[in-house]
Amino acid sequence: MRKLRISAQHAHRLDYSNSVGGIWLDKGEWELLKAEGLAGSLNAIVTQTWQNKIRQETALNNFVEIYESKFGKETYKKAKEIRQWLQSQPQKADLRAYLLAEDPYSAEK
Repeated sequence: MRKLRISAQHAHRLDYSNSVGGIWLDKGEWELLKAEGLAGSLNAIVTQTWQNKIRQETALNNFVEIYESKFGKETYKKAKEIRQWLQSQPQKADLRAYLLAEDPYSAEK
């Protein structure tokens, strides 16, 4: 019996049996699936693709929480904007070096 997550927003897990190929729903699970718009997606939920997507979303959410906690929401938002802008620049490596240099105008190391 495997436990499968239905979404990154819910820690709730469905019981799935590989040998039988069936999902067991406990009390309230069908209502949760309907509320999330997933009642017609049971076959998709059991796929590795679905479960991998949930793992990626969960990891992303965890990192957002870490960064917001560490930097504050406004600073994190600004850092994301700068990062996005930097990624679009053709000379991004030189820009990174300039930004990270203690004194970018010094001839000394």
